Amino acid sequence: MAEMNQAQREEELARREALLAQREAQLEKEQAELAAAKAQSAERKKTLLDNNDPNFVNPKEKLYDKFPLTVHQMDIIIGVLFALILLFLVLGMTHTSFFGLFGG
Repeated sequence: MAEMNQAQREEELARREALLAQREAQLEKEQAELAAAKAQSAERKKTLLDNNDPNFVNPKEKLYDKFPLTVHQMDIIIGVLFALILLFLVLGMTHTSFFGLFGG
């Protein structure tokens, strides 16, 4: 019985050591990435949002990933919608009927 407990304890210790070695390797990898990011941050141009984060993704790109359209197509759609908003704001301020524009 004591031999069985000893064997189980050794297996548990070996498993813990393997997990610890794996965690240490992960930590070394993260530290290397951080050092590389710091070295690169001096070269990179800092923008308003990214703060030199190497994993930064523009929020506009996140929006585009949700739709099966190209960036150019999405920009055209956004531009048209923006123009329509402006048109209706101008028409509302000048008290002009939208349908009056078409001879109705």
